[in-house]
Amino acid sequence: MLNLPKIKDMENQDNIFQKLCPCGCFNSFKNQEVDFIKEYEHWFLILNHEQGFLGRSILILKNHKTDERELTNEEALEKHTLYCLWREAITKAFNPDKINQAQLGNEEHVHNGHLHWHFVPRYRRPIYFFGLEFQSDTPETQKLIFSSVRDKTIHSTELRIKIKEELLKYL
Repeated sequence: MLNLPKIKDMENQDNIFQKLCPCGCFNSFKNQEVDFIKEYEHWFLILNHEQGFLGRSILILKNHKTDERELTNEEALEKHTLYCLWREAITKAFNPDKINQAQLGNEEHVHNGHLHWHFVPRYRRPIYFFGLEFQSDTPETQKLIFSSVRDKTIHSTELRIKIKEELLKYL
C-alpha cells in the first residue's frame, strides 16, 4: 500500500482555487461552489456539484498535464490508490452497485484539457439521502451512456456538505 502524505481537509476555498490550478484551467469552477474533499500529494478529490448520481466525485491532478501517459509513476500510483480509497468510502457510505470512471476531456474549452477523472457511482435501485431521491438505473437507462441519463440538478450546498461529511467518515 502506498504511504500517503498527510491529508488535509479543504476549508479555505479562495486559497484552494489558487492551489488547485495555478495554470487557471479550473477557474470556471469558482462559480459552481465545488466542494473540495481532500488534498493529497499529487491530486485533489472534489465532490462534483452535480449529484444526480449520489457521491459523484472528481479527482484533479495538481500539475498541468493533458494525457495519462504524462503521469509520473508516483502520480499514477497515487491516482490508483486514491481511487481504491474513494471506492471503499463510497461503498461504506452509499453502497453503489457499480462505479463508472471517466477521463474523457470532452470539455477542453472549460479546463484546457487539464487531466482529471470522474468517479460516478451507479445504483440499480432507488437511492435516497437526506430526504431526496437520486438517479438510479432502470433497465432502459442501463443501456444509455452516462451523459444521456445524468441529472444535471445542482443540489444545495447544505446537501452537498452532508454528502461530503458522509464520505469523509471513511476517507
